[in-house]
Amino acid sequence: MASLNRRVFLKSATATATMVVMVSQTPHILAQDAPSSGSVSPCLKLDSNGQIALCVPIPDMGQGMETTAAQMIADELNVNLDDVKVELMPFLGRTNAEGRAVFGRFYQGGGGSGSTMRIYHEVRRTAAYARTVLLEAAARNWRIPRRGLVAENGHVRDPNSERSISYTDLLQSAQSVGDEVKPNSIDPKPANAHTAIGKDTKNVHGKAIVTGEPIFGIDADISDMAHAVVRRCPYLNGDVVGFDDTRARQVPGVIDITTLDRIPEDKSIYRSVAAGVAVIAETYWAARKAADLIEIEWDGSASLEDDTEILKSRCLAALDGDDFTTSIEGGDLQAALSSASHVVEATYIHPHWAHTCIEPHSCIANVQGDEAEIWVGHQFMDAAINGVTNAVGISPDKVKANFYRMGTGFGRKFEEDFVMEAALLSKAVGRAVKVTWSREDEMEQDYVNSLGAYRLRAAIDGNGNINGWHIRAASDTVPAIITREYPARLVGNYKGEFHQVPNGVSRGAWRGPHHNVAGWVIQSFLDEIAAASGKDRLQNLLDVYSKKDVLKSLNWPYRDTFFERYRAVLQKAADESGFGKKMPAGWGQGIAVHHTFVSVCAHVVEVEMLGDNDYRVHRVTSAIDCGLAVNPLGVRAQVESGIMDGLCAAKYGKWTLDKGLVTTNNFDSYQKMRINEAPAYVDIHILDFGETEPRGTGEVSLPPVIPALTNAIFAASGKRLRSLPISENL
Repeated sequence: MASLNRRVFLKSATATATMVVMVSQTPHILAQDAPSSGSVSPCLKLDSNGQIALCVPIPDMGQGMETTAAQMIADELNVNLDDVKVELMPFLGRTNAEGRAVFGRFYQGGGGSGSTMRIYHEVRRTAAYARTVLLEAAARNWRIPRRGLVAENGHVRDPNSERSISYTDLLQSAQSVGDEVKPNSIDPKPANAHTAIGKDTKNVHGKAIVTGEPIFGIDADISDMAHAVVRRCPYLNGDVVGFDDTRARQVPGVIDITTLDRIPEDKSIYRSVAAGVAVIAETYWAARKAADLIEIEWDGSASLEDDTEILKSRCLAALDGDDFTTSIEGGDLQAALSSASHVVEATYIHPHWAHTCIEPHSCIANVQGDEAEIWVGHQFMDAAINGVTNAVGISPDKVKANFYRMGTGFGRKFEEDFVMEAALLSKAVGRAVKVTWSREDEMEQDYVNSLGAYRLRAAIDGNGNINGWHIRAASDTVPAIITREYPARLVGNYKGEFHQVPNGVSRGAWRGPHHNVAGWVIQSFLDEIAAASGKDRLQNLLDVYSKKDVLKSLNWPYRDTFFERYRAVLQKAADESGFGKKMPAGWGQGIAVHHTFVSVCAHVVEVEMLGDNDYRVHRVTSAIDCGLAVNPLGVRAQVESGIMDGLCAAKYGKWTLDKGLVTTNNFDSYQKMRINEAPAYVDIHILDFGETEPRGTGEVSLPPVIPALTNAIFAASGKRLRSLPISENL
């Protein structure tokens, strides 16, 4: 990421001709002396060198935030994409009555597949206002009406006289006319006038990423900082009994060795900081070497029941009990089951998955008295600042935060633990400290997705249609969302129930939270229903999603066409893949569809069986409805990413505990697909319904690809997979 140093920014904004526009639904030009007040960060800035800089509120973790924002500016101002630089604005929130950092006017977090949606209107409106101000400035220079003037290629042109003037030459006069241009009367371009939006656009930081420029949080470096490596307790909720650091203290460069206590002490609450022993040294390698020399005695007695097999057994046992909470219910399920032509029933088991972010966690903290500063790659700016407050008690308004690009997040970089560790250790030694995690740290101390068992029953009438739907979920988290998922409400008689199994596992958001499980369980079971009923698999899904009036009570803009979109992506994926065509022996196709955060995606997966216990995915054909695709190339990249993540998790994903000890702590034990296991062909089709607003794409492709795969394996082999990972259950 190119650096837009705040001090340099403020100095240049006052020393040269500039136009600084506040990003807002009602944008306005700031006076030339305004930058000295320090309030110009949420802005669009045009300078006399022809450079256009935009500060955006949402961190980039690979979702292409900076690229789509640059497209919006280039589109509205009619400039080249190369002339637009996008930077991340600092945190502009506030401290609430409870002493917590909270967002101000800007949502400053990356998650929920909402980055582009959250900035789309304000960024475009601000750029449209800037364009209008420049047109007005040119009109006044030429003493003609603004109407009819054209903004193009960084210039304002008068088609009648062919006069032209650059934006840079208009900056001074633009400053004086800004207040007279009313932002409420200005609309961004209509969709048919877009020049950059909707076009394939390469990542603006692609070269920096592939050439190793220091743009990520783990690259952050400041003068006179120490480095810390923490040996964290490998047992869930374990403690340090004692340690011998004699040899470790002999390593040159070691500053101090200290313990970190578990936070909170109450082990019935998820940990924020794991108990451990920390080495602070002048260099990372000195800290790493010394940490490896410490002999530590751990107490894992509080975690003996936190065992993968024990948790799985408890979830399965709970399905046979009656301790359930009803999440959704309608009609008369028992009557539907009693009168059914036949009843289909199946139980599915889902393991824990680790995040495996490509960039392990890192944070620099400098705690001095009642003030602190941090340098970190984090998904949510308020959470990072609150991490400092939680660790050392400094008020959020006394914490300065510098944020960086992340090497993926997937929900893991929403947590505060690595920030809290850095703050605690900085306070302990009185200087800036950089904490860097290893791959083993990142996987052992993960906040994983849920493990659970799911029992489904469907009452099938004489026409092969679903007349009753029942799902029970027993999980180590609250799986209510899964039990409410469609086709509940799409059939006349339904019931969803859930039960949380007590445990000590720290859980968090994992790409497509809850949807990643719901997609596999429900789409797999719908495929089972089609097979048991002798019904065409595609037609079965089209029939299930044929309702039009189910969503009337919901107050959201997509309710009237939601299931039309379901059917559209299903039909498109089926048509493009030739779904249902005759396949060679040992080959099969699977189809599935799911929605995540309003977008909808369907896949057809083609597999070839390699003997009885392995397979190869040859092709994935995808169709996605994500509203307006601001950057179709970015959408396809996100869909491809979700496909690969899903295929990896389905085949190998299983984060395991053995009496509280994490046994899958690197890629030798938590396997990923190799390149020769990836599909040779991935065909992605973005449906265009003429929408004028974007929706999320970061997570929607993952949930349906797993059932599309397992359904394809069934079609190829006759083996129905009801437990993941596939590598252990095929």
